[in-house]
Amino acid sequence: MKVVLRRYAAGAVATAALAGVAAFALPAGTADWTPVTYGLTESADQLVPATVTPEKPARVVSTTIDKSGRPVVRVEEATDQAAAAELVKKAQRAENAVGVEIDAKVVALDAPSGTDLYRGHQWDLAKMRAIEAWHASTGAGVTVAVIDTGVDATNVDLAGKVLTGWDATTDQPGGDVDRHGHGTHVAGTIGAVTGNTIGVSAVAPDTRILPVRVLGDDGSGYMSDTAEGIVWAADHGAQVINMSLGATTQVGAVSNAVAYARDKGVTVVAAAGNERGAGSPVSYPAADAGVVAVAATDSSDQVASYSNAGGYVDVAAPGSGIVSTYPSALGRSYASMSGTSMAAPHVAALAALLEAAHPGLGPDRIEQAIETSAVDLGTPGKDEDYGYGRVDAVAALAAVASSAPTTAPSSQAPSPSAPSPSASTSPVAKAVPVVVPDVTAADVAYHGTTVTSFTVTAGGRPWAGRNAQLCVAETDASFQCLDVVTSATGVVSASRIAVAGYQLELRIAASEQNEAATGTAAYTVRSTVRAIRSGSRAMTVSIASPAGLDVEVQQLTGGVWTKAQQFTTGGTTTSITVHGLAAGERYRVVVPATATVAGATSGVVIG
Repeated sequence: MKVVLRRYAAGAVATAALAGVAAFALPAGTADWTPVTYGLTESADQLVPATVTPEKPARVVSTTIDKSGRPVVRVEEATDQAAAAELVKKAQRAENAVGVEIDAKVVALDAPSGTDLYRGHQWDLAKMRAIEAWHASTGAGVTVAVIDTGVDATNVDLAGKVLTGWDATTDQPGGDVDRHGHGTHVAGTIGAVTGNTIGVSAVAPDTRILPVRVLGDDGSGYMSDTAEGIVWAADHGAQVINMSLGATTQVGAVSNAVAYARDKGVTVVAAAGNERGAGSPVSYPAADAGVVAVAATDSSDQVASYSNAGGYVDVAAPGSGIVSTYPSALGRSYASMSGTSMAAPHVAALAALLEAAHPGLGPDRIEQAIETSAVDLGTPGKDEDYGYGRVDAVAALAAVASSAPTTAPSSQAPSPSAPSPSASTSPVAKAVPVVVPDVTAADVAYHGTTVTSFTVTAGGRPWAGRNAQLCVAETDASFQCLDVVTSATGVVSASRIAVAGYQLELRIAASEQNEAATGTAAYTVRSTVRAIRSGSRAMTVSIASPAGLDVEVQQLTGGVWTKAQQFTTGGTTTSITVHGLAAGERYRVVVPATATVAGATSGVVIG
């Protein structure tokens, strides 16, 4: 048995991301997030792949909590089933164990398509109104981590923009060399030097790039390295993380790391996947809770032919025929590429524009501004192709400006003047309340609890002890309101069990003393499903969803997902074991959407 042991830190798992998990208490004095456990009660047979050989080793990923309350992730490799089973059992017995699982492959989500150059070919900038947005923000002072194949720091259009990063594949400083090209292309879209008369322009030209290498020279790698990269970036100054990569298997260590990053105020963006032709299998980390999942569009605002569809898609962005930087050592300094990999950095860069314009805005408000300001395409409202729509930089900045008071100083110095007497008394200006919602997550699991806090200020001070109305409306229904009073800090909070998509509004009525104001928080509620192999030719399925849904077990046959079996959900939670899987075949479980609850698709299980 060959065993490779590696250690690195990871963060908290998102409770909505995994089914059948239990709470784990952190030591006193640690971070606010609370990890949950997964993979500790399953048998080794349920977790270990059917085939484990020297050519196809099993990488067992385990997570424990150290004495300081910080998660530690270990990867151990086995070359036969018996050895893998022993590693699983050992990990499950470890003191302060949080999770045990099998590592998954992750790949870059791109497709090369030519070598067109320069801003005249960058239709994407005009489509999302990036150049217009530069009047309000260029991303100055914001660091964006590119978790990818590395970034070529020697490209002239990235000169001076690339910080010292990390190579998670070798566990040492690095990341500033890219022998594949994918990461350099992504980085250029975010922050290439702009206005230097050469090369390309960027969406957020004054950002800094923090390179984190998790993919090899062939564009593939492991989710365990991705988890390490996320945590490293969050610990080393990243305010935005871009992941133009994906896997069809959810790995709890990555879910942990995403939650940890968000707890540190980092906005996390990922590509939605390029497997539309294969039935759009759910792509992770895009489908993890707390990640902004990005689909791709073309220059005609049509969803790209390769772009995954699914309830986890949050927004869309230009992704086809995108011109950006490329490693000079690979024979050219610029290239045109297509993929949701190319779409994601447009959204990451937009998040940087918002963060620079309003420092400390935070991932929830940034995501809300991006989603609520997007240009609605396809089916009205949120849909599985475009999410909330194609992003618009100017509208997103305006959405933040209208909901949060700005502290930016005036660009003009005031002219001094002497006071002049007046024969009349000017009326006292009315107060202008500002209502800012703060949500736990805009996308929530069925029957999960949402907590919404509305903070009301006027003139920068709390709107304390004032009357308001708290209103709720489920999908396509009218608002129902109740009278409330703001707290001493100007806050109104509400919690709710999520069984249908809904909106919350806090309304301040106009009076002689103040203008009217409204703040809105919108929630998408989706079913959750997890499928894991449970012995020979069987898998265990755990679902949280409305009752009476016809759930399909699908098999990938000839590149197309077809129905193999079907069962009906029985209530808030459904747990069932599906038998009769064909050995070596690929299966997934699809929970349909309803008018009020988004559907869900499990990761792939091998029979």
